[in-house]
Amino acid sequence: MNPSADPLPVAFGSYTLFDSIGKGGMAEIFLARARTEIGAGRLCVIKRILPEFNRDESFCEMLINEARICAHLSHANVVKTYELGHIDDQYYIAMEYVEGMDLNRLLGVLTKKGIALPVQFALYIIAEVLKGLDYAHRAGDDRGQPLHIIHRDVSPTNVLISAEGEVKLCDFGIAKVMVGELSARDIHLDDAHIKGKIAYMAPEHVAGGDIDQRADLFAVGILLWELLSGRRLYRSKDPDETLKRALAADIPDVEDAGFPEYEMLTAIVRRALSRDRERRFCNGQEFLRAIEDYLHVVGLPVSQFRFAEFLASSAGDALAQQHEERESRLAQLGKNEGTSTGPIDTAEGLVDRFTLSLLQDVEEAGVDRKSDGAPDLLAEKFERERRGQPLPPVSMVHGDAVERVLPWLLMALALAAACALAAQFNGLF
Repeated sequence: MNPSADPLPVAFGSYTLFDSIGKGGMAEIFLARARTEIGAGRLCVIKRILPEFNRDESFCEMLINEARICAHLSHANVVKTYELGHIDDQYYIAMEYVEGMDLNRLLGVLTKKGIALPVQFALYIIAEVLKGLDYAHRAGDDRGQPLHIIHRDVSPTNVLISAEGEVKLCDFGIAKVMVGELSARDIHLDDAHIKGKIAYMAPEHVAGGDIDQRADLFAVGILLWELLSGRRLYRSKDPDETLKRALAADIPDVEDAGFPEYEMLTAIVRRALSRDRERRFCNGQEFLRAIEDYLHVVGLPVSQFRFAEFLASSAGDALAQQHEERESRLAQLGKNEGTSTGPIDTAEGLVDRFTLSLLQDVEEAGVDRKSDGAPDLLAEKFERERRGQPLPPVSMVHGDAVERVLPWLLMALALAAACALAAQFNGLF
C-alpha cells in the first residue's frame, strides 16, 4: 500500500489518512484520524518514512531509538509523539496535530500582506521555542540519566504556530537522524532538504566538528535575527555560497528599525550568534532570561492571548481557509465511512461517551434490557444519534425501569448542561 500514490482517504493500520500535509526528503506527512471502537477519534499527524529509508537497517534502528526518546518528552512547547509503528514494512510516527501553520508559512503570509512582525511577538516566539528546547536539553530517561538531546534542526518549518497562539517545536529525534553526524563534505548539495538546513547550522556543525546543545541555541539565534530583520540571513541561491557563509558565520548586526533599547537587543543577538560557542549563552534558560529582561526593561506587553489576537487580525483569513478545507475533508471522510466526522473531545462527544458508559453500567447492575425497555431506548438513541437518524416517539416506559434508570438519566442531563455551559463560557473568551 502506498498512500502517496493512492487517492485519499486511505486506511493505514488504525488510522485513516485523509489529507496530505507535505513530503520531505525522508518522509511523507499526512493528517489522519485515529479510529476508535465507537467510530470516532482524535486527529493526529502521521509521518510515514519513505520506502528507500525503510530498507536501510541502520537508519531504522536510529529512528526507533530516537522515537523512543521522543516518547519521553511531554511539554507545552514540544509537539507530542504518540507512537512509533510499523505497518506493511513501513515505519511511521504518530504525532500531535497542531491546527495552525509553521513559522515559515506565517512569515510568508505576513510578507505577502506587507505586515511586519512586531518585536514583542518575535521575542515571544523565540522565548516559547527556548522553553521547549531547554526542556528537551535537560530531559532524562526513566532512571533520571540525562539524554543529552540535541535537536540539530531548529528552523522555521519545525516551529509550529497554533491559531490559539501556542508555539511548539517539532521533529525531535528525527532531526538527529536527518543531519546526524554528517559533516559538510558528506552533505549532498543537490538535496533541497539539506540545502535549507545549512542556513540554520552552527559553524562547527557545518565544519563537521563535534557539536553540543549550544549549536541548537545558535540556530535559535538565527531565527531571532531573521524575525527582527524581516529577511533570511543567508539569501544566496548558490548552495556553495550558503555553505561558505554558514561556515564563516560572519553575521552583521540587526539593523536598527526603531527598536526600543536597540543596543540591549543587539547584544542578545550577538551573543546568541557568536562564532565561538564558549561566548554564546550556555543554555536555553540563560538565553530566555536575557529576552525576559529585555521585555521587562522596555515594558512591552506580550502573552499567548495577545499573540493569538495578532494572528487573527493578520493571518486569520489564511487560518480560516485552512480550517474550512480540513473540515470539508473530514465531512467527506464521514460520508464515506458513515460515521461521525470529528474528534470526540467536544461537549456532544462527552455526552455520547457518557451515554455509552451509562448503558454498560446499567447492564452490569442487572437491569433486564429486553423486559424493561428503557435501556434499549438509550441504546437506540445512542446508535441513531451517531448515524444522524431521528429517534421515534415513545408513548410509555415501564415504571420499574424508570425508577432504576432515572438517576442515570438525570446524571447524563446534568453533564450535558455542564458541558454546554462550559462551551458558552469558553466562547466568551
